[in-house]
Amino acid sequence: DFKGYGGKGKGKKGSRAPPLDSDFWTIKLDAENRGELGPQTYTGVIQNYNWNFGWGFIIPDNQEELPQQAKDKLQESMEAALAEGKEWTDKNLLYFRKPDVNHTEGFKLGKEVAVTFQVYVDDKGAGAYEVSMPVGE
Repeated sequence: DFKGYGGKGKGKKGSRAPPLDSDFWTIKLDAENRGELGPQTYTGVIQNYNWNFGWGFIIPDNQEELPQQAKDKLQESMEAALAEGKEWTDKNLLYFRKPDVNHTEGFKLGKEVAVTFQVYVDDKGAGAYEVSMPVGE
């Protein structure tokens, strides 16, 4: 039963997120009608980050501080997902992806990593951009 090199699960191509400078991210951004909600910076913690696909979620430290427009979009997203029969674990999660992160030296994305970020809304809901290490860390 030995499958040898290249057997099941070996050598799959296309299973990683595109590089930061890929046109993939620009096309995706243009298609979603993103609207940034001002220069205000918020704090939070990464709930999870999927390295293979280049996206994750942030839990804001204080959801009440978020702009009302973002809170409304989060509520709409949750209601739409529930209507489609999807499971929804936390209505306060903000989506982010690889190009939304400031990839400064020493900044490692991972579960429970503290971050600062700004907020946007788009056709799919609300998300975080300018995701960075907190100042002084």
